[in-house]
Amino acid sequence: MYFLIAMALGVLFQDSSGFEWNKKSTLTAEQKIEFPGIVLEPGVYVIRLREGGEKRSRVEILNQDETQVLATVIAVTDHRLRPDDNSEFTFHKTKGSGPQPVQTWFYTGDLVGLEFVYPKVRAREIAKDGEDHVMASNGNKDTVIVAITPNGKEIVIDDVGIQTARRKAQ
Repeated sequence: MYFLIAMALGVLFQDSSGFEWNKKSTLTAEQKIEFPGIVLEPGVYVIRLREGGEKRSRVEILNQDETQVLATVIAVTDHRLRPDDNSEFTFHKTKGSGPQPVQTWFYTGDLVGLEFVYPKVRAREIAKDGEDHVMASNGNKDTVIVAITPNGKEIVIDDVGIQTARRKAQ
């Protein structure tokens, strides 16, 4: 009896981020595609959430049989209006003929997805060649993330150096 009560309470008070550990999707690339810092040849890849966060997350790109991590990249939250029955990847629209840069990943059924953060130099190129902003940073998980517009303007999206009331309370 106590076991059943403990299980029921555990489900009630479980943090929703506990379900993120198993988020992964298969991506089949028909042409060369680009994630921040890596260009992938046509083929099948596994994309999985390594570490989810309220504002920033770490995502791993693996080979098809998941025996090799090809890259670990930073992503920020993005939103969509309707959930989809399948995982969805969107790509930056560019005029060039090079690899297609991946913009977002939405896991099956989720309204909140992840937008990939490119190195600033590459983000400027994608934004200038495209029609929309590109998330960018010059470093690791703890650096400032900006959105670079097609005209080159930088808009700060997340700066871990700025103290907020929520961060002070933690």
